[in-house]
Amino acid sequence: MTGGAIIGLSVLTIVIISCVIALNNETKKKDKKGISIGVTLAGLLIIIGSWAIGIWYYNGTEAGKRALKTQESNFNGGIKRRVTVYDVEGDMIAEYEGKFDIEYDDDRILFDDEQGLRHIIYYPTGNVIIDELE
Repeated sequence: MTGGAIIGLSVLTIVIISCVIALNNETKKKDKKGISIGVTLAGLLIIIGSWAIGIWYYNGTEAGKRALKTQESNFNGGIKRRVTVYDVEGDMIAEYEGKFDIEYDDDRILFDDEQGLRHIIYYPTGNVIIDELE
């Protein structure tokens, strides 16, 4: 799971547990144990369901798998990659290989290599191929 999803589900879990405790305290004051058990079970089902949906999303969908790969790259200092730059005629201009994270937008790719050197490649005038290694 991504860091944001873990934090979100953890906060949701804490909120639900707090609500269950508060409701249990109220129902105990009124001596209604059946309601207290029902509230506890409902809270547990919501928590289990939330975590199950999160686990399914991040392991069962392609969008979830991409999000996990992005977090892996962010937390581990990048992914081992090869960046090959070609001009408009298909001739190779440059090639970079190493472990780095890549940032991109409509007209450029930005990354810092393992030596700490920043590379900005503007690609509207050519092609860039980025391969993950390993």
